[in-house]
Amino acid sequence: MQKIRLTRIGKKKHPFYRIVVTPKESPVQGKFTAILGNYDPFTKNLSLNEDGILEWLNTGAQPSNTVAKLLLGAGMKHKLIVYKKARRVSKKELEAEKVAAEAEKVKIAAEKEAAKAEWDEKAQEIAEEHAEEKAAEETAETEVTGESEPVAEATAQEPAKEDKSTEQTTE
Repeated sequence: MQKIRLTRIGKKKHPFYRIVVTPKESPVQGKFTAILGNYDPFTKNLSLNEDGILEWLNTGAQPSNTVAKLLLGAGMKHKLIVYKKARRVSKKELEAEKVAAEAEKVKIAAEKEAAKAEWDEKAQEIAEEHAEEKAAEETAETEVTGESEPVAEATAQEPAKEDKSTEQTTE
């Protein structure tokens, strides 16, 4: 993509600029494709090659914001010549934005805490439901088998008996 921008060529403390077409990625003092005009900021003297500028604009070259301002001042019209005026922000507006950002952070933190508390509460309820289901299953199993010991204790003792039998066979 091509860019139409300024390149400084003046003396020390006396700037003078060329309006050049250059690839967008190239450095400001780097090589350029074409020279389209000159600009002297002290005398406000602007000389343009309007035909060349329109030709490059029609091929898709984008003017920088400064060049767009100069071209609009010279009376050139094209859909790609757009000057974006920077809006200055006052200290009061900056402080108001900071306060709003802090309030937003506090709000997000409160929402996270509420969601975490809700999640913990729901997890506690689920854990209680599982515990109740297990207790109901254990009581149902003890009623069916008629054993007085809980099933968990019986299963815990059975592997211990198996371990003793395996020990005797291995000796």
